[in-house]
Amino acid sequence: MELENWLLKYNVKKMTIDNYNNYIKSYKLEEPEDYAKVFKDKDITKIDIVFHSVSYVINYWYVDEYKYISAKLRLKYDGCGFAEYEAIYDMNGITEDDYFRKI
Repeated sequence: MELENWLLKYNVKKMTIDNYNNYIKSYKLEEPEDYAKVFKDKDITKIDIVFHSVSYVINYWYVDEYKYISAKLRLKYDGCGFAEYEAIYDMNGITEDDYFRKI
């Protein structure tokens, strides 16, 4: 399958985790109050980062076709998911955008 080849070619798991780590460093520095609300009193060393899903998306935005890969990580603490990180990649493996949200 072409998607599986793309995932292997760009090592999407490693790429997404690396992007998440960079995002969180910036988030902690630039938005310390928001960061504190999301992570509260959690022991950072006990947070499980799980590669949750990857999908090929064809989106129609203002009539134009936009194709991309979405990769998501789920953050779990004590077995419960509390946040999600999503990275958006173009078809050449370039990061186009990313999102972090509390769930």
